[in-house]
Amino acid sequence: MNVGDIIHAISVWSFRLAIAGGAVAIGYVYMTGDRDMPGTRMAASTASSPGTDEVAIGDCRPIGHTANDELVYSMDCESLPAATGGGE
Repeated sequence: MNVGDIIHAISVWSFRLAIAGGAVAIGYVYMTGDRDMPGTRMAASTASSPGTDEVAIGDCRPIGHTANDELVYSMDCESLPAATGGGE
């Protein structure tokens, strides 16, 4: 067996192990569902408590201003606060 054959055998078995590992990971995610995902826990904790709509909107603060002096919000903001319409 020369070096090329050894490298080929190693790469073939590495590929097979990667496929088997992917199958195990897909099976694990299928069996456990979304309960272990961090985003699911955060969404469930904020959605389960009453009165969190005000907190979610209040946490969405502007991150800057445009050239026309309009407020700029993060892309993570799901809902923008209503315009206050007054001078602060």
